[in-house]
Amino acid sequence: MKKYLYYLSFLILIYSCEDVIDVNTPTTEPKLVVDANFNVYNTETPIRVDAWLKLSLTTDYFDTTEKVINNAQVSITNLTDGTVYPFASNGNEGFYQSQNDDFVPKFNDIYQLNILYNNEVYSAETKLIPSVPIDKVTQGDGLLFGENDTEIIIEFTDNADRNDFYLFDLDFGEFLTTEDEFYQGKTFVFSYFYDDLKSGQEITVKINGLEEQFYNYMNLILEQSGERGGGPFESPPATIRGNIVNKTNNNNFALGYFSMSEAHTYTFSIN
Repeated sequence: MKKYLYYLSFLILIYSCEDVIDVNTPTTEPKLVVDANFNVYNTETPIRVDAWLKLSLTTDYFDTTEKVINNAQVSITNLTDGTVYPFASNGNEGFYQSQNDDFVPKFNDIYQLNILYNNEVYSAETKLIPSVPIDKVTQGDGLLFGENDTEIIIEFTDNADRNDFYLFDLDFGEFLTTEDEFYQGKTFVFSYFYDDLKSGQEITVKINGLEEQFYNYMNLILEQSGERGGGPFESPPATIRGNIVNKTNNNNFALGYFSMSEAHTYTFSIN
């Protein structure tokens, strides 16, 4: 399934000769990759938290085998009140889950992620970033490329009291970032186009609040993942530093990001 957002992609066909050329690609020492993006659904009762993270190692460019980490020690500390939340394997390769049912991040508190792996300590700090609800998702009748296009119109109202950065998860592995510089405190409406959607098919749109640093990081990740056709949380082809710090050996830095975002979802059915 293909999706489009106001831009065109051009396909270039390259015809090569029959000679086989061996290319020696450099190998590098694997680095820790941390996918620790926590979603908090404050409007649900009870409040729901995606309280898990994933650890893996980088691989060489042409290596398609994922190298997950199952032997790390992981915890999150609320630096505001001193509460420590241990994380342990949830049964899935590379995934760690909070062992406390009362792990519900709160606004204004500071949280520290700590990872002990291979005798080195990795750490990062963040706060829960607020978001806004999605007001409405409707189906439009606009076309972008052809008759198989389906237009989805998304509407939300920005908070006038702060500078906001957002990440939209548009389902099917599609993501979009936006900031409120030109619509602060106003209702913002935009269209997104999908290809080959079926009648009755459901789409779930999610909006996350981001801090500005994470917003800039996601823009770079999305740009690179689009070039490779992968998802935004896969290892990027070039080194993009997040907010994870190796406290034991600064030269052996980690990739990835630790964030906490208030999230809202809206599920819509195609006519």
